[in-house]
Amino acid sequence: MKSEIYFMQRAIDLSKLGKYNVAPNPMVGCVITEKNKIISEGYHSKFGSDHAEIVALKKLKKNINNNMIMHVSLEPCCHIGKTGPCVDSIISSGIKNINIAMLDPNPLVKGKGVKKLRANGINVKVGICNKEAKIVNKGFISRIVQNKPYVTIKQAVSIDNKISNPKSKWLSNKESRKDVQFLRAESCAILIGSETLYKDNPKLNVKLKNSDLKTNLKIRNPIKIVLDSKLSKKITDYKFFKGSGKKIIFNNIVTNFDKENNIDYIKVGKNNLGLNIESILKILAKKYQINYLMVEPGAKLLKSFILKNLIDDLIIYKCPIIIGKFGLDAFSTNSKYLKKNIIEIDTIKQMSNDVKITYKFKKK
Repeated sequence: MKSEIYFMQRAIDLSKLGKYNVAPNPMVGCVITEKNKIISEGYHSKFGSDHAEIVALKKLKKNINNNMIMHVSLEPCCHIGKTGPCVDSIISSGIKNINIAMLDPNPLVKGKGVKKLRANGINVKVGICNKEAKIVNKGFISRIVQNKPYVTIKQAVSIDNKISNPKSKWLSNKESRKDVQFLRAESCAILIGSETLYKDNPKLNVKLKNSDLKTNLKIRNPIKIVLDSKLSKKITDYKFFKGSGKKIIFNNIVTNFDKENNIDYIKVGKNNLGLNIESILKILAKKYQINYLMVEPGAKLLKSFILKNLIDDLIIYKCPIIIGKFGLDAFSTNSKYLKKNIIEIDTIKQMSNDVKITYKFKKK
């Protein structure tokens, strides 16, 4: 007999199908069962579209009875946002049994959805696959609970700890570079420093096809962010500023909004490491509702994030080349700070002749 865990894990797996398009909403999946069989399922596919529970109810081809159970990966909403409250639709549907993996951390919902369901005679069980559900929505949780996006830093590094090669545009191989595009597609925003803007002149768009992402929805490019404290870079000189997508320039001079070019200039304070990264992350969480922030830093910016312990994941693509003295040094991984047991290896994956290492940073 299939267990409640099996059906909740299916709901969680379904939720992941929305990872490219639902932000700033959380990812949610829903399964409806009857007598230990799945009879309907759905997931939240795009911001502004039906939530997972509504999709599953609309797809249900049978009349609801007391043997049916709804398994949903996140507490149903009880407030009006882009759509109506899911709890009202669930109550009116006649479903009498609901399993929920985790409570919604959003204060507008947390516990209130469960309370209303129970007040209307629905049997509610909370906590099945709770840990797995939280991992899926770590970005949403970080934004709501910690008031900062979930920060992933990506860097390609040579064997001799260099992050640039004066003889080549690339350090990493083709497979690694394509893998980075998936990271971009999953990110709400991508951040670089002014030196990276100057040296690389990147577009920072997602270079993938719909077939790569297995979706028919329009591919969403992340918001592009650059740190330029003195506003020293002209927007007409860089590909970064082309296109209609949102761009943000954090600086130490002015707050201004260029609607024609869709560029927000946001003034923030400085400290001994440069622009105040902590303030920037709070602004990105509160004003721009960024769940997942990808950072492609130079050595100085990486040092700022590490010293302030603001990294959640650090992804290193270790490349089998030796660059020598003319390459730019990465921030030393032998730093005394990194010996304080704040970092651990999460996964190691071979990418052709590169090696992708994902590190997790422990929080204080």
